[in-house]
Amino acid sequence: MQSTNESGKVEIAIQSLRNHVEELGTKATDLCQQHFELVMAENKLKSWDEKSVLFVQTRMRGNSLTANWYEIGWYGSKTAMTRRMTKRLIARQKGDYGYNMAVLLKLAQPWEIDMVQTIEPKLKEIRREVTLTSKAIILLKHAIKTE
Repeated sequence: MQSTNESGKVEIAIQSLRNHVEELGTKATDLCQQHFELVMAENKLKSWDEKSVLFVQTRMRGNSLTANWYEIGWYGSKTAMTRRMTKRLIARQKGDYGYNMAVLLKLAQPWEIDMVQTIEPKLKEIRREVTLTSKAIILLKHAIKTE
């Protein structure tokens, strides 16, 4: 049985881990923003065939983080002003924290390949670290409950 002092230390550890997850979320969001800014700047200068169809987005929920890649598509008439965007989630490799780089590069435009190759390995490491940190939080919470 843990004392109240030990429970307090565990709570401090849990909060520290939660802060770490938030920091990782901020890093992941910054990486996604870098890609978005490049795409927005380049797409203005490109024809429809040369525009990027990749979009990466993070989402924080509690102690978890997702950083997903999407393929962007368009439907409707541009002249009738009925054009709408669709996002299709690109499947991630099972049993891995990252995406298959060949799949991403197949969808990437030549001008964004370097950015995708830079961002995805960093996101993969962030996904791994968040998963492990979240597991540690769960185990520490369980330790407090079983007192």
